[in-house]
Amino acid sequence: MAKIRVDVSSSRPLFIEADPDAFGAVFAGMADDDQVAVLRAMVEAMRPHRMQWDHISIALESPENRDIRDQLRQVLFPPAEVE
Repeated sequence: MAKIRVDVSSSRPLFIEADPDAFGAVFAGMADDDQVAVLRAMVEAMRPHRMQWDHISIALESPENRDIRDQLRQVLFPPAEVE
């Protein structure tokens, strides 16, 4: 599994920062099973914070984020083929 580099500058508290580009690059380099595991972990970690999904939905509706919303919708929920 790909890893995010962490520099530890103190013994406590430990904060890990990864900018979106670094996280995206690591995520893109993972195998599909690992990518699903990361998505599952993100959903599980957010379980106690259900209102955050509302905040994400609202953010994805803003004009500057609609492109990613539409891409995610097309990839994750492709239109059903009508026969």
